[in-house]
Amino acid sequence: MSDGVSPRARRVMAVVRIALLMFVTALAGASLYRAWGPVSDRVGAAPQGRFYCPMHPEITASAPGECPICHMALVALDAPGDHAASHAHSHTESAPRDASEPSDASVTGALTTVMLTLDRQQLGGVVSEPVRRATGGATLRVPAVIEAPEGGRAEVRVRAAGFVERVAVRESGARVARGQVLAWVYAPQVFQAQQELLTATQWSAQPGNVRAAEVAAAARQSLELLGMSPADIDAVVAARAPLRAVPLRSTAAGTVVRANAVQGAYATPDAALYELADLTRVWAVASVWERDLSRIRVGATARFESGAVSARATVLRVEPALATDSRSARVRLDVPNGTMALRPGAYGEAVFEAPRDGGIGALEVPRDAVIDTGTERYVFVQTGDGVFAPRAVRTGSLRGDRLEVFEGLTEGERVVSRGTFMVDSESRLRAALARGAR
Repeated sequence: MSDGVSPRARRVMAVVRIALLMFVTALAGASLYRAWGPVSDRVGAAPQGRFYCPMHPEITASAPGECPICHMALVALDAPGDHAASHAHSHTESAPRDASEPSDASVTGALTTVMLTLDRQQLGGVVSEPVRRATGGATLRVPAVIEAPEGGRAEVRVRAAGFVERVAVRESGARVARGQVLAWVYAPQVFQAQQELLTATQWSAQPGNVRAAEVAAAARQSLELLGMSPADIDAVVAARAPLRAVPLRSTAAGTVVRANAVQGAYATPDAALYELADLTRVWAVASVWERDLSRIRVGATARFESGAVSARATVLRVEPALATDSRSARVRLDVPNGTMALRPGAYGEAVFEAPRDGGIGALEVPRDAVIDTGTERYVFVQTGDGVFAPRAVRTGSLRGDRLEVFEGLTEGERVVSRGTFMVDSESRLRAALARGAR
C-alpha cells in the first residue's frame, strides 16, 4: 500500500534528519567541552605568558594550567590587578625624587611596591595613619625586679658550737630590732667561760689580789668574743650563776629573710641560723636595652611601678657589662620602702623621664607599623591610593605603644599601622615572582 510519497522525497527527508542530528550532537559536544574541558582553554593566555599558583608561589608554568598540589587554576603573573601595581611601581621609580625625601634603596630586594584594591585592604584589615612628632620628654619604661640591697644584709651565727634549746623567731618575714633575742643556745665552751669569769671575779674581790682582776677582765673579754652581749655578761656576774642557754641576739635591725634555727638542732659557726635584710630601702634592678643606655644618668630620678604601688627612685649605678643574649644592661635604682609594700622578688616597671633638647620630640609611629627581621627594620609607606612602598627606618625607644623613628620618614607621611603582615607577605610574593620571571 502506497502513502503517496515518492522514494526520492523519502531520501531527502532522511538526509535532513541525519544532518539535524549531527548538528545537535556537535553543539552539545561544544557545550560540554567549554564546561569540562582543560583549564588552559578557560583561563586564557597571559600577556607575558607566565603563570603561578596563589597558594603555592613556587609552582610556576609558562602556559595556563592547574596547580599539581591544590589543583587551583594558575594565575597570570601580569594579572589585571598587577598591571596597576607595576604601573604604580614604575611611576614611582621614574618620578624625580627630592634630595631631602627618604629613600627606600636600603630595603632588601626581597620587597617591592604593591598596590591593593580597597576590597583587599578591607579584607586584610589594612589601616594607615600619619607619622607624628612627639612633644615634651621621652618616657622609657623597662621591666624591673625588686632585690634586697647588698649593703643591708646580715647573718646571725653562733661563735661556739652548741645546741639550740629554744627558738624565739621561727619564721621568715618577721621584723626584728638590733639586739633582739632570736634563740637560746647551750654551748659548753661558753658555759665554761662563764664559770671562769665568776671564779676570777670572786678572787678579784679579795683585797690586794691584782692578778685575779686581770684574769677576770680576760674572762669577760673571752665571753664577748664568743658572742655574749655585755648586758648578758653583767647579768651573769650579778646573779653569780652561769646561764645554761645563752641568748642569741640579732646583730642588726631588719627583716628575717631566712630562719634556719630549729629547736634541738646542733649549731656550728659555719652555718647561719638567721639571715637578715634591711628592707626600708630596696633596689629595683631594671633591664635597659643597649640603645637606651645613653639616656640613663647616675643620680637621675625615676619611678618604680608595680600594681597599685608607685615609688620614687634614684639611679644608683649602670652596670658596665651587657647581657650577650638580650643586649641589655642592669640598672640599679634606690627605692624607699618605709611601708614595706615592696618585697624582694616583686616584678614591675622602671619608668625613666628623659627630657629632649629644645623640647623637640622625635618622630613616632605605632609599634606594629615597624617590621623587625633582626637584620633590618622597615615600614610600608602609602605613596598613593592603595599603593604601599617599603621604607627602611632607624628606630629608637618604645614609648608605650609607639616607637621612635630617627631616620627614614618625614612628618605627615602615612604608614601601615594594621595589617602590616598581609602587606609584607604580598610585597615579598610579588618580589619573588618578579625575580623568577626575569
